[in-house]
Amino acid sequence: MNPENEHDPQNNFKFKLKALNLLFLAFLAIILDPFCTFSIHDLVQIIRHENLKTITISSFSLIFLVTLYFRNRCRKVYLLNFACYKPKPDQICSKERIMKIFAGTGKFTEESLAFQKKIMEKSGVGDKTCVPRAMMAVPVEKGIAAAKKETEDVIFGAIEEVLEKSGMKSKDIGILVVNSSVFNPVPSWSAMIVNRFKLRHDVLSYNLGGMGCSAGVIAIDVAKQLLQVHPRTYALVVSAENVTKDSYLGNNRAMLLSNTLFRVGGAAILLSNHPSDHHRSKYELVHTLRTHEGANDASYKCVHEEEDEQGTIGIALSKNLMAVAGEALKANISTLAPLVLPWSELLLVVTSLVARKFFTKKVIVFSPNFYI
Repeated sequence: MNPENEHDPQNNFKFKLKALNLLFLAFLAIILDPFCTFSIHDLVQIIRHENLKTITISSFSLIFLVTLYFRNRCRKVYLLNFACYKPKPDQICSKERIMKIFAGTGKFTEESLAFQKKIMEKSGVGDKTCVPRAMMAVPVEKGIAAAKKETEDVIFGAIEEVLEKSGMKSKDIGILVVNSSVFNPVPSWSAMIVNRFKLRHDVLSYNLGGMGCSAGVIAIDVAKQLLQVHPRTYALVVSAENVTKDSYLGNNRAMLLSNTLFRVGGAAILLSNHPSDHHRSKYELVHTLRTHEGANDASYKCVHEEEDEQGTIGIALSKNLMAVAGEALKANISTLAPLVLPWSELLLVVTSLVARKFFTKKVIVFSPNFYI
């Protein structure tokens, strides 16, 4: 995950909205207070005796504040539907079959083959996972054409399904956010989607690359921020990776991990800020968090695309990856917990922290129940 907690522009935006709301409510209370016992006779008397200019200015001021409030309030974002790409049956590849493919390349030593088999058995990868057709070819294909074919199948398939599920037309989409970490050809994936589905000319399109596993969450956050400033808009978020490009035909252990962990997959999500979509949406997007650990050298170096000693390109996964991911997750949960937990759980956490700090270190910090 990839956050920015302290000086987050989103937090500043929410603070300004709250301040505007309070100002509006205070002004409204002052204006309406005299009218609590107001009658038609009183209104006639005011029009007769008061300055018409004063009444006009007050009325327009109230209308302006009401308009400003409704235009700038935080818009609710709804998840209308989503779709995950479903590979064809001929792409299903068991662990035994993938090991035969690896052995057939002639690129791996016996030690590398044994290492990959061991990692697959421990990682929980099943025998119903799918790989791109390029990996099943003899010899294995790793060119740009093969990589583009894989990602086109994934993202186009997911988009077609989510549009069909939602009953939407491609022309309805006003925002497009796409992410693919490693494989980013020219034209971009966002441009390919615009061309394939003939999106309208004023669509706001963004293409995220090189952002790793957190890119999907970041893409949703980008779409959410855009939906705050573009009313009555639909946003399409597409997330995919590329196994053809990511596959590594060498013997560096840090790079071999990607061969054993990743398979074909992708998803498309349709978001909306139309108030009328509230009843047909699946979820409402309430909170998004981003924790950026890039300033930490261990975090920065945990996933790298590089060449091995023989010049073969691959993705190196550091041993620190799990520890780094754990720290980012811890920071996110610490920020998210006060926003989603009930007061009863928060009170127990605070009580245990106070007791541990001022009384005895033996007190165990209370672990809140997020299922409540």
